[in-house]
Amino acid sequence: MTTAENVGAAAPSEHRVSWFKMFAYVSPSLAIAALGLPLVVHLPPLYASKEIGIDLALTGVIFGTLRFIDVLIDPLMGYFSDRWRTRWGRRRPMIVLGTPLLMLGAWMLFVPVANAGPVYLATWLFVMYFGLSTVSIPHLSWGAELSADYHERSRIYGWSQAVVVFGIVAVLVLPAILESGAASLRLQSLVMGAFIVITLPVGVALCAIYVPEPEVKLDTHSGLLPTLKFLLKDKALRRVMAVDLLASVSAGATGATFLFFGRLALGLPHAAGTLLLIYFVSGFLGVPPWIALSRWLGKHHTLMASLAFSLLATPLLFVIPKGSFVIGAVVFAFVGSNYGSTTFLLRAMMADVADADTHENNAERAGLMYSLLTLTSKVGLALAVFLSYELLSRIGFDPKRVNTPAAIEGFRLFYIFTPIFFAIVNMLVMRNYPLNEARQRHLRSEIDRRRAASSVKDPAPISASADSPSLAPSQLAEGKSS
Repeated sequence: MTTAENVGAAAPSEHRVSWFKMFAYVSPSLAIAALGLPLVVHLPPLYASKEIGIDLALTGVIFGTLRFIDVLIDPLMGYFSDRWRTRWGRRRPMIVLGTPLLMLGAWMLFVPVANAGPVYLATWLFVMYFGLSTVSIPHLSWGAELSADYHERSRIYGWSQAVVVFGIVAVLVLPAILESGAASLRLQSLVMGAFIVITLPVGVALCAIYVPEPEVKLDTHSGLLPTLKFLLKDKALRRVMAVDLLASVSAGATGATFLFFGRLALGLPHAAGTLLLIYFVSGFLGVPPWIALSRWLGKHHTLMASLAFSLLATPLLFVIPKGSFVIGAVVFAFVGSNYGSTTFLLRAMMADVADADTHENNAERAGLMYSLLTLTSKVGLALAVFLSYELLSRIGFDPKRVNTPAAIEGFRLFYIFTPIFFAIVNMLVMRNYPLNEARQRHLRSEIDRRRAASSVKDPAPISASADSPSLAPSQLAEGKSS
């Protein structure tokens, strides 16, 4: 079975997820997305603005520090999500229990009290992040278990990302309308917070009621040494994590400064939110073509194409004249058509990495794998907010006062060259990615054989037998990319 023979093949019917189940599964992504973008784009400027007045550098430190604290929670949530076996499944209970906590933390952040200060911000960021980890990691892991097919996973995470982008668009519509009337940042934040606390429980209910969890046939745990060995030696895992880390730094740096770019660098103080909305509408419309391209080229080749697009499209931001909304809208619509492709491709690729882990360690623990992916994403976003705000402060840029032309130009160069630099680095990292379609299908065939032969009922850890049947060396060799 060659890679060429499989590229473009439809998923077997037993691995294809129906559209109704797909809708139910992706529903929580709407509110999660509506929360994620404002955490980077809207809330830091709100807390650093005149309306609340926390120092710009201190705001960056708080958001960055809480992100780092949050990453310590993710592996624990992944571990418990894998190990917690109940009559209702192992992913569903954690999502349901984490939802009220996430709603409370989000509301307190988006609707701050009058005298909100650094302690208030840090406290509710922690509560929100804890709830977010409890909901998002089991949800991501659940997606990897809905299908074992290489291309169907791209479809699952691609449409999940489409809903993410739709959620971003939805949460931006009212603030963009309010912005045109010069509404305060507090009012815009309140509207976004209300959207989140209304849509989250609805989406979670749909997912919990209508999405089935596959039966666990193998173990859900492996020893520390085998786990560390896999984490250190698996080239596919290391590359997926590295690209996710660097892409998160890039996205976080530009996201946290987007409103500053629109209002100050482009001279469009009452249209920055509208430009952001246009960017994400384009991103939503662009997801289906990227899913189709992934079915044709394979995941890692499509990821390379996405990075190349970013490298070539981002310099177009230089041609936007100051004060020109029309040209700015056209450029951001073009650049935004690539938004989301990197994220959904990396998530689909991590599902294949989880197969490699299952094959080597005889353990079904996608929760651990996806906790590593959210860990790199959160570290990247933490570094982005901290480093970008600190750097902008050092070059003399301050959104609370009138900036010099030199400070604004320095900020403009920072905003445009950051994604270009990270796109180049990520393309180098992804060269000769080893886990292609042919290898994933071989691994999955062996895993399915083990699952069919297994009668494991006890959730206690077991070890893979030393003489367990395995793939031939030629099958396990790292295949070259198709």
